Amino acid sequence: MRIVYLSIIVFLFASGCKEEKLGPLTKGGNAPGLVTNVSSESLPGKVRLRYDIPHDPELLYVKAVYETRPGNTMETIATFYNTGMVLEGFGNTDEREVKLYSVSRSEVSSEPVTVKVRPLTPPVQSVFASLDFNGDFGGITARFKNEDSANVAIGVVSRDANGNPVPADMYYTNQEEGEFSVRGFDATEQWFGLYVRDRWLNYSDTVWKKLTPLFEQQLDKKLFRAMKLPTDANTFGSGPLANLWNDKIAGGSSSNNTWFRSANGSGVPHWVTFDLGVTAKLSRFSEVPRGATDELTLLYSAGDPQLYEIWGTDNYNPDGSFNGWTKLMDCEVVKPSGLPVGVNSNEDLLRAAEGHQFKFPAGLPAVRYLRIKLVQTFGNADYFWMAEMTFFGEIQ
Repeated sequence: MRIVYLSIIVFLFASGCKEEKLGPLTKGGNAPGLVTNVSSESLPGKVRLRYDIPHDPELLYVKAVYETRPGNTMETIATFYNTGMVLEGFGNTDEREVKLYSVSRSEVSSEPVTVKVRPLTPPVQSVFASLDFNGDFGGITARFKNEDSANVAIGVVSRDANGNPVPADMYYTNQEEGEFSVRGFDATEQWFGLYVRDRWLNYSDTVWKKLTPLFEQQLDKKLFRAMKLPTDANTFGSGPLANLWNDKIAGGSSSNNTWFRSANGSGVPHWVTFDLGVTAKLSRFSEVPRGATDELTLLYSAGDPQLYEIWGTDNYNPDGSFNGWTKLMDCEVVKPSGLPVGVNSNEDLLRAAEGHQFKFPAGLPAVRYLRIKLVQTFGNADYFWMAEMTFFGEIQ
């Protein structure tokens, strides 16, 4: 009897796994009538079409067939409930033809109605036209404008010894404007190029510049030492300040070696102090927040710093005062999306995982001792937490 039951189960399972091919809703029939009164509105990189649909009970949808660029054909479909559609994916402003078909429930198409359209300058071109970049510490910093808030990728390339392009980085964004940096290059004159790509694989040209990155080196974290001056905030729990430079950023709430947290009730402002182990002119630093790779609900909330200051000195006052200290920088963590606390976009999460980047102003004195002075967290807490800090500069 068990064999019989098993055979039935196998049969039913095999029957349920057969591939089903979907076909027309009905069979036979004539082509529906044509769309009429077609008009077009040109938009950046796209076109909005409006039309009247035929009064035909067999009409299922209207299909637009067009080329975004020579040889690349796309189709856009709108059901009979709609009297218009938006055609996307254009990479230039060339005039092209769009063919509109009325399609019946039995998938019979009408003759096409042809309309000529000309999109406005697409984001892949307007963003490219806005690009500007210059040499920076360890690489370049690029600036752009993206007035349409389009999803684009900005590619960065360099050249090898033979002059061939070599991919260096890809920056994804839908911000209206912004800047980003690419690091890891020697302080020697070399070629850098930028181009823009969209999700339909339209590409801009590449703009090239010969630039010399500024010299910098990452400070050795093994030389860093935590300090506890009389006015410094206390540590929460067993997670020491040294967690800020141990190159560990994941582990969750149960871990005590992946992030630093000041004690509850530390007040605002409050600060902590540490020794870099060397005297250096600082060029920039990166701060990875707690929750950048796990505990994502902690990002841009609770004790995640939004406003803080970096102070430095080469000879600290043992009484814990700020006498002899220089404010090196005001730091503001800005969410790329601009969304409110508790709502994060993919770009917000990516920015946190990469680390918030801050560049020190030029002309600052060389320092050995640093202070982080909290001004405000995203959750207006009286404590703060961070996962990792990495400093760059030139050792004196």
